[in-house]
Amino acid sequence: MQLAWKEIRHSKGRYALILAVIVLVGYLSFFLTALSYGLAQANRTSVDAWDASSILLSDDANGNLVSSSVTRAEESKVLGTDADTENTAKSGTKDIEPVSVLQAVTKIKEYGSTSGEGFNTVVLGVREDSTLIPQLVSGRNAADEKEAVASESLSTKDGVQLGESVSVGRAGYTYKIVGFTKTAEYNTEPVIYVRNGTFTLPSAYASMSSDASVTGATADSSSTATATSANTQQQSTRNAASASSDDAVVASGLVIRNASAKVSVPDGMVSLDMQSFINNIPGYQAQVLTFALMIGFLVGVSALVVGIFIYILTMHKRHLFGVLKAQGYSNGFISRSILAQTLILSVIGTLIGLLLSLLTIAVMPVTVPITVSTYWFAIISGVLVLFSLIGAAFSARAVSSIDAIEALS
Repeated sequence: MQLAWKEIRHSKGRYALILAVIVLVGYLSFFLTALSYGLAQANRTSVDAWDASSILLSDDANGNLVSSSVTRAEESKVLGTDADTENTAKSGTKDIEPVSVLQAVTKIKEYGSTSGEGFNTVVLGVREDSTLIPQLVSGRNAADEKEAVASESLSTKDGVQLGESVSVGRAGYTYKIVGFTKTAEYNTEPVIYVRNGTFTLPSAYASMSSDASVTGATADSSSTATATSANTQQQSTRNAASASSDDAVVASGLVIRNASAKVSVPDGMVSLDMQSFINNIPGYQAQVLTFALMIGFLVGVSALVVGIFIYILTMHKRHLFGVLKAQGYSNGFISRSILAQTLILSVIGTLIGLLLSLLTIAVMPVTVPITVSTYWFAIISGVLVLFSLIGAAFSARAVSSIDAIEALS
């Protein structure tokens, strides 16, 4: 180690160049890791808050909650109890909870009218006493179907305040935000939690296609105008109730919170474990795999570059190694010195890169989905140091082939 330090202090310029490369590679690796982890979390934080073991979806939904629909008959078979019309499965066991989803543009309402351009949100319909809602950070729980709690990111990113009313979708479902939860996002959009049954699922309209075909296009336009003018949650309840009792769509999926719960999966539905369900969130796997490959190649290239630099320096010091061998120093001692130099440089460079990335993350705007993960940062740090040592090991191997007499001649 002492010889390694002396070499670094003697050739500051050369080793500073290697250190700069490690710092830049480390900085980029940590930053991309934080961005990748932040994007991944923005897809799934609301799902992780469920603390569930599996979920039941319709078999034609391709594992996508937005495309899934659960009828009253299917829900009754799973829960083993009759569903409540206004508050779906309120009397059902908490081991199995229905959830409905609606992706829509939300606008803040002021003085009875909407304002602003709006922002993308995901509305999750849950039952009154649902345990799917994350812990509140401010405000209170919703007391009725006209109130809602939302992810705190809706406040930090979109400026929604406690007590404000929001209008959701073209139908204008109106809710008063009475509380904020821990950050809860689905498919990178903030989540608003409302009472199940207060909005109409897109699949519910599909279930009424037979009625719509009778009245034709005129009736369709009339129905849309009525829904828009009504601007209330009660409109969605009437639409859903117009279908037959057993065929009415009451939820998007059924969340199984207890892994030991005995669940009978009805025909037309499938059960997915939570990891499979998360992997089916649109865009999730593509993002994770893309960033994983980028970071992997970046670390691999950094190891190659550091190894090349160390190898070149080793070959430039053939005469020095020849003198050391002539003085009786073994190949093992010289090899350990080379590895020690690489260890010192890689550790210092990685720490500087980590510090720079943390400073950059600290000044990033809240709209950027970037999250620090101690676990992944530790892994990246270890991999950077390990790969650098592996690259240097090839240089150390070259020391054994150096002949003392030839190097001194």
